[in-house]
Amino acid sequence: AAQDEDFGHPEKFCENIPAANWVISATVTFTNDDIVPYIEKVNKKDPHSGSIVTSGPTTIKDSNWLLGYSISRQPQFHKQKPNELIVWLYGLYSNTKGNYVKKTMPECDGIELCEEWLYHMGVPESEIKKMAIDATTIPNHMPYITSYFMPRALGDRPKVVPDKSKNLAFIGNFAETERDTVFTTEYSVRTAMEAVYTLLNVDRGVPEVFASAFDVRMLMNAMYYLNDRKKLTELDLPLPEKLIVKEGLKKVKGTYVEELLKKYKLI
Repeated sequence: AAQDEDFGHPEKFCENIPAANWVISATVTFTNDDIVPYIEKVNKKDPHSGSIVTSGPTTIKDSNWLLGYSISRQPQFHKQKPNELIVWLYGLYSNTKGNYVKKTMPECDGIELCEEWLYHMGVPESEIKKMAIDATTIPNHMPYITSYFMPRALGDRPKVVPDKSKNLAFIGNFAETERDTVFTTEYSVRTAMEAVYTLLNVDRGVPEVFASAFDVRMLMNAMYYLNDRKKLTELDLPLPEKLIVKEGLKKVKGTYVEELLKKYKLI
């Protein structure tokens, strides 16, 4: 990179990482159903129902660590036993002490990470220690996980196949490919396909990224869920904005836009 701009600017991704970063995650495996009532109370789903439990990460907004957790369909793994329930948890503030465990996340062992999460899930303090010991919590230290999300400009990441390259390509989340979003398996696969097809002159197109950012249907759907499944008329808006919404709904009455608003539950 110091010799040629085509190799990008790797220092943007490994220097100046903020102190309040994401560096620790953990998997928690429960072998009994003691935690199930608390999960059901928060997420309104039975973890053993066979469907996705958290529908993406659940963020605990009053956590000093800004803890989040995700529970996929159970069983998540082929070798998972019927009595096991697996939770993935993480925290985005690694430089603050927990609310229950008075340590930072990197200072904690697996049991302590589990205890902090159980505390926020509403487990009585008298039961937290035993429940955490009975579970198996495996911490993961990820020193460069925040690098994915560091501010960057076009050119900071090298192209998958640099302009002058004949036999070298970059793959993975730190190579530049059009429109895709980092931190996904798809990104790694797509950059690998692009590398092979380009260097070997394979006449085949890399699957396109779904253009959700420009799809009004996806934007409406996102708006509905980001606003806690509220209709436009139920949003807590200042009076001028409420009047704008009211007038806007009058103007789209009887149009395809109104049909879309109904379909995505915004009216």
